[in-house]
Amino acid sequence: MFIYFNGKIVSSEECVVSPLDHGFLYGHGLFETMRSYKGRVFRLVDHMKRMETSAGYLGWPVLPDREVFAEAVNSVLVTNNLPDASVRLTVSRGIGAARPDAASCGQPTIAVYASPLPKPLPAAGWSLTTVSLRRNLSSPLVKIKSANYLDNMLARAEAKKRGAHEAIMLNTDGLVAEGSMSNIFIVSNGRLITPDGESGILLGITRNAVILLAQAAGITVEERKVNPEELAEADEIFLTSSIMEVIPVTVLDGRPVGHAPVPGETTLMLAQSYRKLAESE
Repeated sequence: MFIYFNGKIVSSEECVVSPLDHGFLYGHGLFETMRSYKGRVFRLVDHMKRMETSAGYLGWPVLPDREVFAEAVNSVLVTNNLPDASVRLTVSRGIGAARPDAASCGQPTIAVYASPLPKPLPAAGWSLTTVSLRRNLSSPLVKIKSANYLDNMLARAEAKKRGAHEAIMLNTDGLVAEGSMSNIFIVSNGRLITPDGESGILLGITRNAVILLAQAAGITVEERKVNPEELAEADEIFLTSSIMEVIPVTVLDGRPVGHAPVPGETTLMLAQSYRKLAESE
């Protein structure tokens, strides 16, 4: 694997992060996971905007120009000969003193790498389980894609231990938030419902695209607070993520969803529409 690291393309063996990097010491970093189609990342500018907003919230100095990131992504895809790939951009606050003082850091550390896409989704869709870990509504980290990802990892580990593909996390108010690596949607009586931005979620790039596609198709979309009982009563459930796109869900907490094991019609329609959009752009 060849990696873009602080302005250069190097092998994975040559890529060395300082033990004084605050991303390593304190998880003081940001990242974006993106998907490329035929050598181009879908909605790259949207990913850059989200990272810039997050960096501004954390009080970071100005990030490199978007053109620098775009060239880094392109170089990694070309060098690794991976036109269709999962692309990860990681930016840490950089090297500083061995104490939690961000003002001691210099320039941000930047790394970009690409890897092959995961295996296609199972025909029967994914299974979900509601985990014990809650999204903390008082934490600012729920709204940014932070390198401090332990909550997500613990939630996903709990889901795997239960034999599920993905975790669903409630927030500290007991309402539905999101998956450990995805946003969640339900279809109920012809309406598309998804937790809103105040529910403790990361506003996903794919999530936003799917909302616009649904509205263009004449589907009523509700972004609002969602009770866990609504998941159990849903006609359809699906997840969204940049890498896996639209993910049908056919099992929730050990029980079939809607007309399982067959994914719902609305889910399949939006999955097809999203793929067409991504490939056309």
